[in-house]
Parts: sequence; structure tokens; C-alpha cells
Amino acid sequence: MSLGIIIGMSNVTSSFRGADKHTSVASEIRRKIASGEFSPGSQLPHRTELEGVFQVSKVTLQRVMNTLIADGFIDATRNKGSFVVERPPHLSRYALAFQGTPQDSSTGNQHWARFWMALVNEAACREREHKVSLPVFYGIDGHPDSGCYQRLVSEVEEHRVAGVIFVAAHPRLPDLSLQRRTGVPAVTIQCPPQTGVPCVVIDYESFVIRALEHLRQRGRRRVAFICPSNFSESMSEFIHQQVAAHGMETRPYWIQGIETEIPSAARNCVHLLMAPVQPERPDALIITDDNLTEAATTGLLAAGIKVPGEIEVVGHANFPWKTPCVVETRRLGYDVRRLLQASLQSIDAQRRGQSAPQIINMTAQFENELPAQ
Repeated sequence: MSLGIIIGMSNVTSSFRGADKHTSVASEIRRKIASGEFSPGSQLPHRTELEGVFQVSKVTLQRVMNTLIADGFIDATRNKGSFVVERPPHLSRYALAFQGTPQDSSTGNQHWARFWMALVNEAACREREHKVSLPVFYGIDGHPDSGCYQRLVSEVEEHRVAGVIFVAAHPRLPDLSLQRRTGVPAVTIQCPPQTGVPCVVIDYESFVIRALEHLRQRGRRRVAFICPSNFSESMSEFIHQQVAAHGMETRPYWIQGIETEIPSAARNCVHLLMAPVQPERPDALIITDDNLTEAATTGLLAAGIKVPGEIEVVGHANFPWKTPCVVETRRLGYDVRRLLQASLQSIDAQRRGQSAPQIINMTAQFENELPAQ
């Protein structure tokens, strides 16, 4: 250990007097590891030196070391001293912070239930395969009395995460007060870009365009849409423009907005839309949200419609975590693996002080276009 580091440590000795020396000393050593003063793989000063620098007893220092070992910062199993691990948490641990909880329908979160499930599933896979940690936090909405929020604050302030991925409960904005206060590297998902924080933007327009291109190539001309209510309202004009641009046709009542908390409504709408008593029926169906895919395709089955003979279906999916379908459906959607990887790469770039794209655009892909894993 260099003399400069030891002298630097001695200058902060006075900060560790008081009842909670253990917490203060552990925080200071974590800070030095996160700042690079104690680099990955390097040996910490001998314990007798640390005891003198921080003016703590052997018992207190042992508690400090136990805390740092439990937090994943140091390894003291080599019988040669204490070493910083090769991949400490500030380099390999990323918080996945959801604005609400999947069970809380009062906040509108149910619209994203399957997307959230896909993110959580992919985070678990990445932990197994890539030697990273992705702890999940729910209800991160800026309320300081929330237990999960306080836990995330502690993770950030104690340098136990490399950065935070904030997942918004669309259309609300995520609370970024923690990021603004601490400067922790961050990425947002499912919200408009906010100054200084990179944002993953899911390109819904590409979904509509690619679905229409596919159906037109299949000889379909009359297209209906099953969408979340906010999607049908915000995208209505774009949908009508693109349908016309592709030489196809639709009707206002063929574009049905459904609350994702009540997917059975999608089944009933499709059943009615395709009932034999209807004077005209679409020959193509686009389902823009995987929360509605299973119910909507069940409606086709209930109506006795032959798929793909009478109608062809394009259904949204969050790959590779697809929603079940009961009829033949061409899957079009977004690669959650690529989305999560792009988020982690952005956080790593910010942590290294490198420039990171402020907009990370995710365009729609068909299942057969996804890279092999």
C-alpha cells in the first residue's frame, strides 16, 4: 500500500470518532474502492495499520471487514491479508428499479405487467450467465418512507451498485431525485427523455409499419387493431396514415382500445368484430400489446375463424419471453435481452466518464430476425 494512500487515510481519522465507528469506517473503505484508490485485486493495508489510521479496536475492524465481505467488496480467505475482489459491486451490480408494483393496478402499472415480468426474467438469466447482479426494487416513486426506496438509497450511497435502471409506469415520469442528488449513473425506460439521463425509447411506430408491411406482403388489405387504450388514442392518426400509405384500409371501429387490466375485453371485442353477422370483417389483425395477445387470439377461436385462412395475425411480444397464443400468430416485438444489455453498457460508459447516447432506440423485430443466443 502506497505511503500517499496511508497519509490520505490519516487525514480523515477524525471523521470516525463516535458511537458508530464501524459504519463510518466501512463507508470510507467502500468509497475508496469505488473511487479506485483501492483497485480491484489490490491488497488492503495490514489490519494493524487500519486500526491505527481509523483509531478503532481489533473487534471494530473485524466487524468492518465482515461487513465489506458480506457486501462483496473484499476477500479475506487467502490467509495473506484482505484483498479487493476482482469485480466489486460498483462494477458488477445494477439496480433494476420499477416505479410501481405489478400488483398495484391503481397506478396503472398493469399495462406493463408482462413487460416488467420479461425484464425481471431476463435480469435473472443475465445473473446466471454473465456474472453480474441485478437486484430488483419495486415502488421507487420518490416516497422516502418506502422501505424499497430506502433500500435503494442505501445501495447507491454505499456504492453497492454501478448504476440504476429506472423503469417508468407509463405515462408517468420516473422519480429521478436520487440520481440528481447522488449523480449515480442511470438509464430510464418507458418515458420521454429527461435532460442528462440516457433513455431507452421503444419505437412503437416501427411496430405498426413492420406489421403492415408483413400483412400487405401476405395479400391482406383490411386490417383491425387491438391496442391498449392510451396507444389507440395517441397513435390513431399515425395508424390511419400508415394503413393508407400501405394501400390498405381500416375503420374507426376496427381500432379497439382495451384497458390492459381487463384482457377479457379483448376477447369479447375480437369475437364481436369477427362474428359471422358482421357485414364486413377484417382479414388481418394487429395486436400491439402482449398483455392482450392471449385474450385477443382466444376471441378468434371463439368466433370460429380460420387462421390464417380467413385472417392473419401479428401479435406483440417481448422476446424471448413470449405470451401464449391459441391461434397461429406472427410474433413481432422487442428483444429484452438487447434492451437490458444496452442499458448496462450505457451505465458502464457513464461510470467510466465516457459519452453515452442520450437516446437508445429499440425498433421492432420479427422473431426470426433475432440473433441466435
